[in-house]
Amino acid sequence: MNFNILFLASAQQSGNIWEYRESYVPVQYNPIPEFMVFADTAVLILLMIAGLFFVIRQKPSKWMTILTIISLAYLGIIRGGCICPVGAVTNITMGILNPAMIGLLTMVIFLSPLIIALIAGRVFCTSGCPIGAIQHLFYSKKRHIKIPDKLNKFLRIVPVLILAATIYAAISAQYYLVCELEPYKAIFFLGKSWSGQLLGFLTGGSVEAKLLWAMGVFSWGYLIAILAAGFWIPRPFCRFLCPYGVLLGFISIFSLKRRKINIDKCNQCGLCQKACPVQAIAVDRKNKTSYLSNYDCLQCNICSDSCKKGAIEFSSTRSANETISEKI
Repeated sequence: MNFNILFLASAQQSGNIWEYRESYVPVQYNPIPEFMVFADTAVLILLMIAGLFFVIRQKPSKWMTILTIISLAYLGIIRGGCICPVGAVTNITMGILNPAMIGLLTMVIFLSPLIIALIAGRVFCTSGCPIGAIQHLFYSKKRHIKIPDKLNKFLRIVPVLILAATIYAAISAQYYLVCELEPYKAIFFLGKSWSGQLLGFLTGGSVEAKLLWAMGVFSWGYLIAILAAGFWIPRPFCRFLCPYGVLLGFISIFSLKRRKINIDKCNQCGLCQKACPVQAIAVDRKNKTSYLSNYDCLQCNICSDSCKKGAIEFSSTRSANETISEKI
């Protein structure tokens, strides 16, 4: 209910409805300026470029965390999470059948994280994705649970199936399946509503005369369940639901710069394996081998923080201990 409706109710109670009609001035709600979409895309690209620098230089993970905070605050809360390569999977799929439906910015938003992944892996997941930012910030770094290897491998099939279902839904019904599965939109929509109210108040614009709320009970229940699971099991959406992550992971296998473990420096202490939130590292003390999956790695730099021997490296070449084709 806005202030005009409150005024109307007051006028009706006092019997001055005609007076209200004479003095009523319609409120105009202007659409979002087109330039804001360009600004949002620029912010996304700048975050990924900064993340790319921090990853290749192996800066402390706190720098990546700063990028996640910026991503969540601006792209997630203020802008409502709508600059989203994850959702763009559907747009691009529909555009294959009808190229006129694909805008230039949609193509840039979809392709730019993949291009960055071709350079140095899934940098977008930690530096530019507000969905990933929530998960990165709200998991227990000391208490997170490692999923049994067999179950973890089985669950990794799920996002592949969701990617196939997303493509099918887009082609058959132009349906945004992934947007329905994504649980964090309740936070994004509510944040956008409140930030819009605050901006309106500060600039003297239109402000609703009540506390705004977004989404329903089911959406918030789904969100709370995912957040609770994500406290102990890091990044549940990224690892087991996100269809765009499948594309990023596949591209990351062929990255020009790849994160790897230098066997000559590694003493198989297991600290990196324990610290990795997505179980991308496997250490075999018996056979004195260590393995890092660039398909799974989200480039958070936490493993580099934990390694006391400096064995986590970035290189454009494969070591003799790496297989010709990476395991997925």
